[in-house]
Amino acid sequence: MGPGLSDLAQTARPGGTLVAVGRLDPRPASFPTTGPLTIHRYVGFELFLDPDTTRRIAAFLSAGARSGTLQPTIDSVFTLDDVVRAHRHLETGDQIGKIVVTV
Repeated sequence: MGPGLSDLAQTARPGGTLVAVGRLDPRPASFPTTGPLTIHRYVGFELFLDPDTTRRIAAFLSAGARSGTLQPTIDSVFTLDDVVRAHRHLETGDQIGKIVVTV
C-alpha cells in the first residue's frame, strides 16, 4: 500500500469500499482521513506463498466481480492495436481507474 493509500482512498466515493490486494510498496501506509469508507486490505507476500490462501483471495475477488459487489473503475478502454496509445495514457498519470486493453 505505502503512503499512497490515503491518496487512493480519496478517489473512492463517500460510503464506498476500497479493496487493495498486494504489497508493492513496503513503506508504511498513510491512514486515509476521508470517510466514510470501508477498506479491505490483503497484504503481505507470505499470503501468496500459501496456495489455499491465494485461492480464497481469488475466489473472494471473483465472486465480488461476478455479483457486482466489486466494480472496478474503468478510466479508458483501448484495442490491442492501440496499446502504444494506452501505455502513453498510463504514463501521464492522469487516469482515474483502470486502463483496459481488449484483445
